[in-house]
Amino acid sequence: MKDTRLVVRLCAALAIVAGLFSIGQAQNREKHIISAKAGAVNAVSGHVMVKRVGQGPQLLSNQDDLVSGDVVKTGVNSQAEILLNPGSYLRLAENSEMVLSDNSLDNLLVRLNRGSVIIEATGADDTQLRIAVATDQQQLIIARRGIYRINAKAGSTELVVEKGRAFAKDNPRELIKGGKKVTYTGGTAFVAKLEKTDRDTFDGWSKERGKALARANDKLSARTLNGFLNSRLLWTAEFSGRNGFWTFNPFMRCYTFLPFQYGWSSPYGGFYGQYLSPYGFYGGGCCGGRYTRPVITSGPPFGGAPGSSGSPGGYPGGLPGSSGPSNPPGSLGPAPVRMPSQAGPRDPDSGGRRVPRDSN
Repeated sequence: MKDTRLVVRLCAALAIVAGLFSIGQAQNREKHIISAKAGAVNAVSGHVMVKRVGQGPQLLSNQDDLVSGDVVKTGVNSQAEILLNPGSYLRLAENSEMVLSDNSLDNLLVRLNRGSVIIEATGADDTQLRIAVATDQQQLIIARRGIYRINAKAGSTELVVEKGRAFAKDNPRELIKGGKKVTYTGGTAFVAKLEKTDRDTFDGWSKERGKALARANDKLSARTLNGFLNSRLLWTAEFSGRNGFWTFNPFMRCYTFLPFQYGWSSPYGGFYGQYLSPYGFYGGGCCGGRYTRPVITSGPPFGGAPGSSGSPGGYPGGLPGSSGPSNPPGSLGPAPVRMPSQAGPRDPDSGGRRVPRDSN
């Protein structure tokens, strides 16, 4: 009898510990900002498994963070969404398998063993993303903001570029533009026009996710984020050279993109209305002077209507973490801010700007 009560108490204690651990994980995510690596799981639907090095298969949850070498498999009617570099999402379709070969932002590499992935890549016109996806037939490089689908089949690979620019690693001078589908088979590439029949329910799910995540940006609490960001030095090397970071929305239970500049949006059309303004006013400094730090700002900073694609305005002095000028403590106000163009960004598929050739 005593042994039975002891077992019951032990089970109850373990349940409480597990519950506290789960709460702690959620709380850590609510306060967490990602800027230096890819692999955070943002959404899981259905039966999705992960196989880690030295471990057996486990169920994947939206609280997990993938590391280099992790293998993810989806079952029937199952999908997963994984964060890549800040502003870019990878969505894995049902009955698919991928490996996060390298989760570093400078050498990001995903291997698609079978099935389909869609990559929603946010960025400015001049942003060169270089997201690499490898299959048995080809290694593909996503170069610009846009929407990309890759299908790995037995003996062939399909690259569907709805919007954006991409190229094969072994042929960097041959750019694949929006509205094209390329099939790689046995060392040859067949290019065709993208048709409406090439889209299915997976494309529709990805589109809805893209719009929802842009809305999640608008639902962020600027006051909470400013309090958190004020405790960090955003101009350290962690953020140097980045266009923004992932931040957790506790109400929608997902990460969303917070850009460092005004004017970013999802290639599906949703606008990222909140952004990190480079100059905000804080008390302090010598003799009652004021110094500045980046703060979260909502909406167009100068009253202009948001554009339909991600072309940010100027960021005076460079991004946080850069070596550009900044206001020293004790200065009387922020440096002049260059107003973003209100003419609207150019469509990345319009051909209005040439893509610099990459050399591999």
